[in-house]
Amino acid sequence: MSEPVTIGAISIGQSPRPDLLAPLRGRLPADRVTIVEIGALDGLSVDGRAVPAAAGYPLTTRLRDGSAVTVDEAFLEPLVQAAVDEVERRGCVVSILLCAGGFAGVHGTRPIVRPFEIAVATLHSLGIEWIAVVVPIEAQVEPSRRKWSTTGLSAVIRSARLHDAPAAIARDVETGVEAVVLDYVGHPADAVRRLRGLLDRPVIDPGDLAAATLASLVAAR
Repeated sequence: MSEPVTIGAISIGQSPRPDLLAPLRGRLPADRVTIVEIGALDGLSVDGRAVPAAAGYPLTTRLRDGSAVTVDEAFLEPLVQAAVDEVERRGCVVSILLCAGGFAGVHGTRPIVRPFEIAVATLHSLGIEWIAVVVPIEAQVEPSRRKWSTTGLSAVIRSARLHDAPAAIARDVETGVEAVVLDYVGHPADAVRRLRGLLDRPVIDPGDLAAATLASLVAAR
């Protein structure tokens, strides 16, 4: 029988985030996996007053009371690093970032599953070169353009709320675009399914791909 496995799940807001953990739990064997969940903002005031305004790369997340907050990636990076260090201290053999931000400065002594990197690797493996990237807020358009410019892919960036308007997103996809990337972790699965049903090309959900990758790593242990 396989040995029990402890994994770390790191969100950029405050824990608990059952909505983000549900896709993981659905893929992982409950009888042999323990999830240690930490939010990067767990140590800050619950009303968000200790969170500075976003500047370089704004990322949206939620606090423990369910309220939304936008925080800059540069501010979050050392907090995410501290969360990685903590889950590893608690015995996690692998951790997953529940965010599509790059967080290039975050490292661990054990594997870290990063949705952005998994999405990029998947696109390259499919031979895709031209993508449409959908971000949830307008303020992310330019930062996302800079992020995707490092990947070797040609990207058209736009902001839209998937759960509000999947049909509008599908209608606006440019001719020639080979795939649509949802540059966010936490889209409802039914909204992603609706968009896929409206398009004749791949829809890349980084969060779902990362969950599948984590499940494969656990299964291989």
